[in-house]
Amino acid sequence: MTPTALRKAQELCEFCPKMCRFACPVSEATGREALTPWGKVSLAVLVGREPDASAALAFAGCSGCHRCAVYCAHDNDVPAILDAARAAAVRAGVAPQAWTELPARFSALGHGETADLAAVHATLRSGHGDALLFAGCDALAQGGQEAREALFVAKAFGAPLGIAPALCCGLKLQEAGHPELHLAHATRVRRNLGQKPVHLVFLQPSCARSVQEWPLPEGSRVEHVTSYLARALAALPDRSRPPPLAETLVWHDPCGLARGLSELTAPRALLSAALKDFREPPRTGVDTSCCGAGGLLPRTLPDVAAKMAEERKTELGGPAVTSSPGCAAALGATGIVSVLARWLAQQGEPS
Repeated sequence: MTPTALRKAQELCEFCPKMCRFACPVSEATGREALTPWGKVSLAVLVGREPDASAALAFAGCSGCHRCAVYCAHDNDVPAILDAARAAAVRAGVAPQAWTELPARFSALGHGETADLAAVHATLRSGHGDALLFAGCDALAQGGQEAREALFVAKAFGAPLGIAPALCCGLKLQEAGHPELHLAHATRVRRNLGQKPVHLVFLQPSCARSVQEWPLPEGSRVEHVTSYLARALAALPDRSRPPPLAETLVWHDPCGLARGLSELTAPRALLSAALKDFREPPRTGVDTSCCGAGGLLPRTLPDVAAKMAEERKTELGGPAVTSSPGCAAALGATGIVSVLARWLAQQGEPS
């Protein structure tokens, strides 16, 4: 977001009658007016380049879910405004430790987690498809099983995936108020991908949304794994599909998929094929509730993130399935590729 666009967005938000105030899951979970989108943006405008530690914690109160944008008459990108405010907090030396400790880990490990993700990445058996699976740090930090299942399902669907060499897209650097380091990391990842057009398939929707904004070689393609797999499934004859699993799960739309990528059809097509039935919660689609896993919220405001996850689990009302490694961990839900892998395992693993 350019400085001019940022200032215009701030002014629109600052003088708005707060029509989106009910849409923020953080303010909903905490009951704090100061954590409404209007409150956080107004505070960012008020403190400018000299925020204090309390202002920085207010800026931390955003999961990046973009639910406020659904109800914003001006389509303001509140998370982008707050990312800029977080950067001001970092420069002012008042940022939470969760933000300030990230650059050292990225420098040493190439990602923001504490585990050895390179070792996990090395265990993934690459296919020979033109499209590359970008597993991402969230899935690798959980052991990489979801990535293995995605490779298995893609091969079974006749659309095998290779493995992207990168461990992490660097989005967490942006969320932690380090835009220059985020840009540098993205530049390194793009360089490692080469100069030819690439087709990247992501497990984490928010990572796909972030990489869509990169200046990749012309002809490149970036999408979520559900979009890729649903297209491959549609090309398979019905007679080659196993019978659906005799179970019912509740579908949770990840914010990054439903609002960030506007992908609502693909996961439902996959679940319709793999399950006897699946249910939708009261808030679903572009109005989906946030699980609290994004925007570094679990690291900066863990109690708030946990409350958001508990409220969403109550709303789901039963065993859930989702398509984001972060959401799956927060909700104790099953990943959609895991469901697909179990469904296909009825026919045995493909050779």
